[in-house]
Amino acid sequence: MSVVDAVGWIAALSSASLAVPQGMRIAVTRSVAGVSTVAWQTMLIAGLAWTSHGLLNGTPQIIWPNALLAVTSAWVLWQLGVARRLPWARTWALPVAVAGLAFAADLSLGPIGFAAVAFVPGAIGQLCQLREILGTPDPAGVSMVGLVLSLANQVLWLGYALPAREIAVLCVCLPIGVLVTASVIALRRRRSRVSIALPAPAPAAT
Repeated sequence: MSVVDAVGWIAALSSASLAVPQGMRIAVTRSVAGVSTVAWQTMLIAGLAWTSHGLLNGTPQIIWPNALLAVTSAWVLWQLGVARRLPWARTWALPVAVAGLAFAADLSLGPIGFAAVAFVPGAIGQLCQLREILGTPDPAGVSMVGLVLSLANQVLWLGYALPAREIAVLCVCLPIGVLVTASVIALRRRRSRVSIALPAPAPAAT
């Protein structure tokens, strides 16, 4: 196995785990505060769309991890739907439709067309997550581990895409990485401000 293939597999394995920290945080804390529904709809779109892209191009590093990402993203989205009592059609129809559009673009326009379609929902999702972090009084439901893993994942895919000349991956991972970085910084700052704003515990009675 070449170094490039090894980096691709490492990136692939990290992709498969991206949704797990957020899903576990919601399951444990029962809080969805600050978690963007749109962001997880677009994560499901990514899982479905990249799985189809991998199948069309015969790239195992893309197929299997993104199939697992689709499953785990659906788990997070299901938890959000239950917690917020979202309509079934509103929650699930959009990801399936956009993933189908990306597949059609891949068939008809090739990697560049696919990258253009796949980038738009991903960018919208990251922008929505950033907005939720900035707009929620206490973004307690957002997993910092999940965001950091997502950022590391984009860096790994960039390391794979450059030498492998995987154009679709390259066109998407660089700008998405910038947006994820903004969310990591924003969440760290918001949590610092929330901790500072918390009242100090009352002194024990003597």
